[in-house]
Amino acid sequence: MFQNPVMELLSRSSPGMMIVFHLIIATGLIYIGSVVSVKDETFIRIIIIFVSGIIVWSFAEYLMHRYVFHFENDLRVVRAFHYAMHGYHHEVPHDYNRLFMPPVPALLFLAFFFGVFYIFLGTWTWYFLPGFEIGYLIYSLIHYTVHRRVPKNQYLNKLWLHHAQHHYNYPDAAYGVSSPFWDIVFGTMPSKQSKVTKQ
Repeated sequence: MFQNPVMELLSRSSPGMMIVFHLIIATGLIYIGSVVSVKDETFIRIIIIFVSGIIVWSFAEYLMHRYVFHFENDLRVVRAFHYAMHGYHHEVPHDYNRLFMPPVPALLFLAFFFGVFYIFLGTWTWYFLPGFEIGYLIYSLIHYTVHRRVPKNQYLNKLWLHHAQHHYNYPDAAYGVSSPFWDIVFGTMPSKQSKVTKQ
């Protein structure tokens, strides 16, 4: 992907590496939250905030895939961003070393979302962002699975077909990876389930 060997190395990741990475970050955030946030937070409220983060990730996944990762124009910097973030993935969908966002950009995205969420949620961010992050990790594991093989699990098989439609037949539809729910809501389901021409 990159001629520069350092950039090439930094752009790679693996499931094991990123599972450990995200679990450490999420656990650390929750621990810090328990120290610095309001002391009267109940366990039930923390769980609700955490689960809300997972649900919001599902919506963010759809929005980012549709409007950020597929945004293109003639500016060189935009073309480079698009290619690095998503264009390469469409060009080489079975590069298994790049199905997870690697640690450096992942940290930058987490820092950005922490700032945005803190503006609106204050100290609840310490519990909301870990849920959001775990939602991302679930999405990444599903994305990795549906690119590695055709799953035998019935639900994962449906997600595999949905995502394959996006890659090979309908690049302007089927943006949901971990769920087709938002495609149904916003009318971006494929017009029909075409035969997948590539795998």
